Amino acid sequence: MLIITNAKIVMPDRTLNGSVVIENGKIEKITSDKIEGDNIIDAKGKFLLPGLIDIHGDDLEKEISPRPSVNFPLDFALINLDRKTAACGITTKLHAIAYFEDELKGRHPAKSKEILKTLNRLRNKLLVNNLIHARCEISSDISDILQVIDDPCVKLISIMDHTPGQGQFKNIEDYKAYHKRVYGLKEEEIERILNRKREHDKMSNLRKVLDKAHKTGIPVASHDDDTDKKVEFFHSLGIKISEFPVTLEAAKKAKELGMIISMGAPNVVRGRSSTGNLSAIEAIKHNLVDVLCSDYSAEAMLYAPFILERKKLMTLNEAVNLVSLNPARAIGMDDEVGSIEPGKRADLIIVDKIDEIPVVTKTIVNGKVVYSLEVRK
Repeated sequence: MLIITNAKIVMPDRTLNGSVVIENGKIEKITSDKIEGDNIIDAKGKFLLPGLIDIHGDDLEKEISPRPSVNFPLDFALINLDRKTAACGITTKLHAIAYFEDELKGRHPAKSKEILKTLNRLRNKLLVNNLIHARCEISSDISDILQVIDDPCVKLISIMDHTPGQGQFKNIEDYKAYHKRVYGLKEEEIERILNRKREHDKMSNLRKVLDKAHKTGIPVASHDDDTDKKVEFFHSLGIKISEFPVTLEAAKKAKELGMIISMGAPNVVRGRSSTGNLSAIEAIKHNLVDVLCSDYSAEAMLYAPFILERKKLMTLNEAVNLVSLNPARAIGMDDEVGSIEPGKRADLIIVDKIDEIPVVTKTIVNGKVVYSLEVRK
C-alpha cells in the first residue's frame, strides 16, 4: 500500500485537499482526511494530478536523430527519452512515428518498424507506458502501416497528406522552405519526393488504411484540416479525431460534427502556432479544443493547463482534463487512466512550482514512484 497525503487532488470536476490510498497499483480510496502511517508520501500541500496522457509526441525521432547527420542507437534513445518523459509528468506516451515512404532522412518505414520492434522489446523495462501513434502518409507506399496496425502497441493512427497546395503547406514554396530548414534537404531531393508522391493513389490508400483500422477498432485522426469540406469528408469516413486543425473554420466544423479536436500544448505556451496556423488559445476561447498533446515539446504539456487557468479561460480541473482524461477517452483508455478516481491505475504526479512554472517532483506509475525531485527553495 502507498498513501499520498496532504495534497491538492485535482479531479475531473473539483479539487480536494486530502489523501489518496493506492493498493496493488490502483487507486483504492480518495479522502479529505490526512492519513498517517507507513509508506506515506507527504505532498506538503502541492498539487496531485493524474499522469499526463500524450497522444502525439514527436520527440523520439528527434532523440534518435537530433541532427540530420546524426543517428543514435534506438535502444539508447528510447531508454533516455523514457526518463525525460517521466520527468515531464507524462505517464502514457504515444510516440508519433512516421510510416512514410523513404522520403525524409531518418523518417521512413524501415526505421519506423525497427522503432516499434525496439519498443516492444524494452517496454516492460521502461518507466512510463510507451505506445505508438502511427502517422500514415497516404501519398506514399502504405504496405508497412497496414502491417503495424495489428500491433497491440499501436493505439492511434493519423492520416497525413503533406503534398503542397492544402493542409499545412498552402503552396510548393512553403513546402520546399520547410523541408530545407527542418530536414536539410536539397532542391533536387525535394523534387524527387514530390514526383514520387504524385505516383500514388491517395484515395485508394486512404480507404485501405481506414478499412483495416476500423476492423481492429483503432481510432483514426485526420491531420492539419484546413477547410470545413475536408473535415466533413473525413468525418463521413468514420474519422473521429481532428488533429491540429489549421483554421478556425475547420475546427468549428469538427466541433459541430462531434469530433474530438486535438491541438499542441506548445501552441498554448507560446500563444501562437509555430507555422502561423490557428492559435490554440483562440480555439480554446471558442470552446474548440478537447485535447492538448506535446507535439514537439513534452515540457509544454504540464505548463499549458496552468496558463489556461491563469488566463481565466478554464478552471484548473477543466484544463487538466485536456492533458489527461480527454486524451485517454480519445484513444479508448479512460477506463484505465486519465483521472484520479477509485479503480483506475495509480498513474499520478505531484507538482510544485518554481517562479510560477509547474515542475514535477514525483511521478508515480502503477503505484510506484519512478521519478523524484526535490525543489530547491
